[in-house]
Order: sequence, then C-alpha cells, then structure tokens
Amino acid sequence: MDEKELKQACLNLLDTADAVYLSTFGADGFPHTRMMSNLRNKKENPGCAKVLEPYKQGFVVHFATGTSSIKMQQIRENPKISAYFCNPGELHTLMLAGEVEEVEDRQFKQGLWQDGWEIHCPKGTEDPEFTVLRLSPAFARGYCKEGPFEFQL
Repeated sequence: MDEKELKQACLNLLDTADAVYLSTFGADGFPHTRMMSNLRNKKENPGCAKVLEPYKQGFVVHFATGTSSIKMQQIRENPKISAYFCNPGELHTLMLAGEVEEVEDRQFKQGLWQDGWEIHCPKGTEDPEFTVLRLSPAFARGYCKEGPFEFQL
C-alpha cells in the first residue's frame, strides 16, 4: 500500500470508527484516556459529519465536551493530546497527536449541535458548558494490514 492509499484508508477509518479514545495529561503526569463520540462517523452523527466534511483531508478532528470536565482542565494546562481510532476486529488503528484548541465560532458550534445533547447542555449551543475542540494533528501513527506506519501532517 503506498502512502496515498494508506492515508485514504486512514480517512475512511476516521469516518467509520464507532468511537475515538482521547488522551490528555493529568497533573499527576500520567495520561488519562476516555471514550468520546466520533463526530465524523456518518452513521452515528450524520449532521456533524456533514459540517466536518471540509476538514477531512487535513485529518482534523473535532470533539464536543463539557467546559467544566476534568479533560478541559487538563487541556488548559497542557493542550497536547492524542486521539485513537479503531474498529474492533479490524487490523487497522490510527493515533493522531497534536495540540488541541477550543473553537469559538458560534455558527460552527450550532452546526455541530445534535438533538439529545441538551441532557448535558440544557441551554443548547449558548450553554457555557458546551465546548467544541479542534485537533489539527502534527503526526499520525498506527497499524494497517501491512504493518505499522507513521506519517507527518
């Protein structure tokens, strides 16, 4: 598989992985990993996937989270994170790493909003608890059918 095919396979994984595992660093110096909704998954989040279409080629990943969450405290102290994608049973994994930023664009955040999120943010997109994060990764690592890989982004 050449690099172009590998990158396309990785983009396909981003669009199909059921979940993404986000790792931050805690004040204790250890990584903290939790499952997040994969907003690029067209089956699970069709509205989000449409809004995120322009970001696909750069491997840019977005997350919706609570402003007061522990992960946000950790990100504000150290914005370096990793996001791990996989579909159990497939021999293809992808880890993206880089610095994450908070998205302030109201229109973008409104486009990502999904019914059901009001359980976490009762005031919708205007709720101060609603935070959107954007990871523009510096590099990717993973495993595909032919073995391990790494590429810079």
